Formats: sequence, C-alpha cells, structure tokens
Amino acid sequence: MDQPREPVPGFPMKFIWQKQWVRIFDKQVTLIREDVARARAEDRLVVYLSCPLSPRGGGFAATNVEIANHTQRRLMRDWGHRFWILNPAQYQLESKEGTGLIKRHARELRMTEKQIAALPRPKGGDYMRMWTQVLVEDGRENEGRLFDGYYFLGPTDVREFLTQGGALSITAGVEEFFTRQYAMDREFRDSFSLPGIVWRSDWAIAKDLNRKRQGKLRDQWELLRMEFFRYYALKASAAFSLGSHDEWNIFRILNERRLKERNGDVGDLIAGYFDGKQIDPGAAASLIAPGYAT
Repeated sequence: MDQPREPVPGFPMKFIWQKQWVRIFDKQVTLIREDVARARAEDRLVVYLSCPLSPRGGGFAATNVEIANHTQRRLMRDWGHRFWILNPAQYQLESKEGTGLIKRHARELRMTEKQIAALPRPKGGDYMRMWTQVLVEDGRENEGRLFDGYYFLGPTDVREFLTQGGALSITAGVEEFFTRQYAMDREFRDSFSLPGIVWRSDWAIAKDLNRKRQGKLRDQWELLRMEFFRYYALKASAAFSLGSHDEWNIFRILNERRLKERNGDVGDLIAGYFDGKQIDPGAAASLIAPGYAT
C-alpha cells in the first residue's frame, strides 16, 4: 500500500495518491496556475471556492457542481469584476468541463482511449495532492501568496440555489428540485432508480409482479429520496466535505506561517469567508478534523 506523502515538501499535510494520475494531474496543476496568473495579470483578486463535489452522504455530484457554479456566478455578480473565483468544480471529473480537460491532458501524454478508460477512478488523495500544490506553492516561501481569499460554501449558498425558482422554504426547494430533475434528467433518474422497480398505480394490470418485492423496492427508493432531502436541507456545505476540511486546514496553516514570518502582522493574513460572512478570528485559527489527509 502506498505511504502518505507531502504534496508540497515541508508543508505539514500528507495524502495517499495513485501513481496513474500523477502526470495527468501535474498538467492540470500547470493549467490552473496559468488561469490564476491570467487573473492576477488583470489585477483581479483571486479567491478559492471550497465546496463539496462528491455525492457522499446522500448528495448527487452533478447537483453539487450546479451549486458550485451558481455560487461562483453569484459571488462574481455581488463582488464585481475585480474578483476571480477559482471554482474546483470546473477542473474535476464531476463536471463536464473537468472531464474534458483531464481527457485532453491524457491525450497530450499520448495515452490511448483504451488506456484512459482503464484508469482507476481518482480518489480524494489524488485531488488533494493537486489542490494542495495549487493553494500552497507560490514560487517563494510557499505561503499561498497567489490567493487573496478563501470562500467556504455554506448552507445559505445552497438554500439560495434551491429557492431561486421562487420556493418559499428549503423543504419546497429541495422537493421541487428533486421532482424536476427526476422527470427531466436521465442521469439523475438513473441514479435514483432501483433495478426491478415498477411504477404502476393500477396493480390489477401487474399480475406478474411480486407485490411484496415491489413494496420493498419502493421503501428503498423512498429512503434514497429522503437521504437526498436530508443532505441538501441540512448538510450540503463545506462543513460536511472531506476535501473542504483539508482546504480549511491548509488555509489555517498558511495563515499561521504568515504570522510567524511577519512577526504577528495580522494584516498579512489570507481573508476567509464561510456562508457569506467573514470567518471570525477564533475559528480562522482553529484546525478541524482532517478529510483525506493522514
């Protein structure tokens, strides 16, 4: 088994990653740095958006991408053109944009379609190796000086996305979203369907069906729907994301380094926001439970 290693030598966070992804993600790091450099050359403040992307806990990856993209657009609208938001959803396999970029890198490395298809699914450690390098390395002291701030996505951001159609409560917002996606999005419907389940209002037509089995399948489907509701009504935020936990600790360690190197100059700290509000000094100085870090 691979041993945990530091993505950035000397920076005290270790992850386990798969060697098959190293060259591809190295090219992704280069591309992201080019995007950051372009934004800084335009005199824009660069803010990292930390957000859940995996479906862990009852969520759906494509929905998480939609929420991240919506939050990015809203921040750009509210904060204005002098900001650039680095949205990780646009660089990971959970999104079409990220999938396209990663496949492009693989082709540039002269990998065949068969080799690309044979790649194992990237894990959290693979992504956190990449994001740690992006967030920490700055060509100087490795104090994250390419970034001006972090924005940790919170429940208010999720609620704003789910109620944008006019829903008056988070209950209505989640249930209307689920119903709409189940009816119109094939990938969503496939993810929240169960093999063998049959939706028929008139059981007299379905004499060949095992009613007891169908009842169990419907109970299982209802559990899936309830897990989706519970996640987006209560948990969909950086607080319940393993990657965001690691990114919070990166943010905290970078600020600790800056304080040490600048003799306690708080004016040199990276700004941090959670759920639309600036993070208070006590929370900003606190380490939290690690995500993929070991």
